[in-house]
Amino acid sequence: MTVSLLAGSIPIILVVDDDEVIRMLMRQFLEGEGYAVDEAENGHAALEKMAENPYDLVILDIAMPGIDGPDVCAHLRSAMADPPPVLMVTSLDDEKSIERSYGSGAVDYVRKPIRWPVLKNRIRYILGAHRAKQELELLSRNYEMILDAAANGICGVDDRGLISYINPAALKMLGYEIADVKERDYRTVLKISQPGSEEFSEDCCPYFFRTDIKITTCFDEARMLRRDGTSFPVDFRSTPICQGQRLVGGVLVFQDVTERQEAAELIRYMANHDPLTNLPNRNYFRRRLPQAISLARRYNRILCLLFIDLDRFKPINDQYGHGVGDIVLMQVAERLRNVLRTSDSVCRLGGDEFVILLESTEALDGATLVAQKVIESLNEPIDTGAHICFIGASIGLSVFPLDCQDAETMLRHADIAMYEAKKKGRNCWQIYEE
Repeated sequence: MTVSLLAGSIPIILVVDDDEVIRMLMRQFLEGEGYAVDEAENGHAALEKMAENPYDLVILDIAMPGIDGPDVCAHLRSAMADPPPVLMVTSLDDEKSIERSYGSGAVDYVRKPIRWPVLKNRIRYILGAHRAKQELELLSRNYEMILDAAANGICGVDDRGLISYINPAALKMLGYEIADVKERDYRTVLKISQPGSEEFSEDCCPYFFRTDIKITTCFDEARMLRRDGTSFPVDFRSTPICQGQRLVGGVLVFQDVTERQEAAELIRYMANHDPLTNLPNRNYFRRRLPQAISLARRYNRILCLLFIDLDRFKPINDQYGHGVGDIVLMQVAERLRNVLRTSDSVCRLGGDEFVILLESTEALDGATLVAQKVIESLNEPIDTGAHICFIGASIGLSVFPLDCQDAETMLRHADIAMYEAKKKGRNCWQIYEE
């Protein structure tokens, strides 16, 4: 294992799943990402393979006949001095299974159905973190044997707190040349801030000044200052090096996690936004509406919900195709944004259904005015480039606390009122009434 990761060879991943289709899909994806792949159809086969071959990562299904994933992981941890990291894959959603996985030694898990971009970044981070761990253990035994080829930033500090070694990856991250940092006090080069702070004053080697600190100091998702004054997110590990009871230096290992954070942010955005219109989606709205009701109740104010269903939209899709329909929906979203104030929000529930949440309206007249503006805006013709389309909107209004007390009832009442507006002839608004 150590040879595989540190020598720069292609990482070898063992995929363990009793579902042949999952194994086939996983192999195709991983090989497409440049990894070498081996397979096992159950826990017994996995243990036999791991006894004979080194792997850089094991991807384990939690639920398997015979020996399940957590048991395989636990056996691996007890039988091997330096076992590979284990990533669990599960379709289960119970807390007990997840806790068993972590308790047996798994480093992370992903859910089925697998989202491949998530798996890609998760594997990259796990392999990188495992590599950093192995390098740190190697440097703890002999900190002079630092590998210049390491992808993580590595720095050696002597007993005076002066930088005795820094690798090319660290120099590139920080924007320095080797001559700029050699023999300099680490505090003038390695400047760390805790998450949420702009003060780059954290001592990354506290063991030089505090005798009670004799273990690795960790800064997860902290920020590190570059030479030019900009900063970037890092996972940072600082380990004291001792000879007997005497402190003789330290080894610092840090990893730029910008890509990981961007990937996580993109995943969060995609989970809460409609990809066509970029409006918040139903998932976001289901969480936001109860929060808005709670705030309205706390501050004793009204909250208005407008449920919008487009009129004459289906014929556009049927006659001109979904491409033209998509353009119409994007222009509808833009018009709805332009009607609202910054304190209000609009979401696309799906299809041609939208909702508007008015959180700062002091009277019902304000909501009906917004509803009328929406109708007038959507009555204007929409130019899709190849066609001029005419639509309209039927709008239902529900008002907290006048006709509802919770989110589910509010949405249902607005939906009912919208259908009443359609019965009245469409292209109008209707307030919910018992």
